[in-house]
Amino acid sequence: MKGYWVVAVQDVLKPDAWGQVLSAFENYVEESDGICKPISFAPPAAVYESGISKTTAVIEFPSLDEAVHARTKDSSYFQGVIEADGTPVENKAIRDFRIIETEGGWMKPGHGYWLVWVREFIDKDNWIGKVMPAWQEYVASGACKVHHLKPPHMVLEDGRMFPFALCEFPSLQAAIDARESDEYNIDVLGAAGKPVHEMVTRDFRIIEG
Repeated sequence: MKGYWVVAVQDVLKPDAWGQVLSAFENYVEESDGICKPISFAPPAAVYESGISKTTAVIEFPSLDEAVHARTKDSSYFQGVIEADGTPVENKAIRDFRIIETEGGWMKPGHGYWLVWVREFIDKDNWIGKVMPAWQEYVASGACKVHHLKPPHMVLEDGRMFPFALCEFPSLQAAIDARESDEYNIDVLGAAGKPVHEMVTRDFRIIEG
């Protein structure tokens, strides 16, 4: 099992200062001797629901403990990178920053991935009681492989202690097609008989491995 930062940039408030952060992060990665390993760092290929077409970062660490340590106790990161200009990160960017643990090696070149940050529950009873059972049937049919679907180990900045979903498809196009399919939109999201936005707010992004 490995530790991951899964970070959805919501907004960049000060682009020039944020550019300084990104430059400092590149140096941090180089100096980490492979401990901090970005495996995805780009805008998503597609977004849905409340998804935002801004940087989506997945950073891998050898363990959950190292992922937590790097973000919370390593001054080289929280002072040398995100506070590189002497101000808190929240002054420069808004990020849903979560730390999770899952098996290593899940990201495969050419495969497509749903990354979904639940931001708010509006009608949790219908979501859990009706949509989630339909989702379980969808997964059991072989539609996708779920690597993570539960609250994160830790949240920071604008992160929320709500479920984070990481689902794998054979290709980017397969991931997009699945998200737009009747099997997902009608059979799963429609299981409660009401629009998804009346049950949950999700930052739904699709990336390619």
